[in-house]
Amino acid sequence: MGHRRYLVARDPAKDDLIRNYRMDLIQSAEVLDQSFAQAEGFSMAEYAAQSFGIWQDPDQFGEVVWKFSPEAATRAAEFRFHPTQRLEPQPDGSLTVRFEAAGWLEMTWHLYQWGDKVEVLAPEGLRAMVHDHRRSDFSSMP
Repeated sequence: MGHRRYLVARDPAKDDLIRNYRMDLIQSAEVLDQSFAQAEGFSMAEYAAQSFGIWQDPDQFGEVVWKFSPEAATRAAEFRFHPTQRLEPQPDGSLTVRFEAAGWLEMTWHLYQWGDKVEVLAPEGLRAMVHDHRRSDFSSMP
């Protein structure tokens, strides 16, 4: 998941929450004479799709709507921003992209590359995070 490698696991001694552990920060490991069974109904693909990148925050999870300008629409249509994305070409040549996920900080890192060629329509919290950082001086798009 993402550009770093993560171990996705849960510690049943603590609770049933699934957690992401950065592999590069694990200092040691120990082989135990124990085994485990994956939780019934767990899907790594569904788990991963709850976030834009890695970050899983239930308070941020919800519909995300981005509108790419007409000059960015063709390029944006080539991207797979999220596995559940829906692309909606608009009559003015712009492109609306919709999906459900969390991870606003990771989204802002990605959206910054698009400069002022993308507008966040929803959620409002993400819109507020990127609004003052939309730039018109980028000579190319991702």
